Amino acid sequence: MKNINLVHAEDLDSIEDYAASLISGMASLKTLSLFHFEASKKGLLDEDEEETSKTICWEIQRLLMLYQAQVNQVLERGELKEEDILDFLKTLMPKLELNHES
Repeated sequence: MKNINLVHAEDLDSIEDYAASLISGMASLKTLSLFHFEASKKGLLDEDEEETSKTICWEIQRLLMLYQAQVNQVLERGELKEEDILDFLKTLMPKLELNHES
């Protein structure tokens, strides 16, 4: 199995590095979505803010679908599987939950 690296954009030099960056980005987007959800659930937002939050969450979901499609495509050309990258990221962030349903 090829090594998994999280690199700065300027140091990107393999399709595997790119895929790892995409999956890491997906985790960040899901985290942002959770903050919007919790703020709404806890009544922290006024009506306009809640509508904006819902829009943001819809856009994040749209982006996540695009990210996932890109991950699937680029990993077809590389040596890694998505599960390998997820397992690696979970060693760095043990509470990471990145599934396709949310």
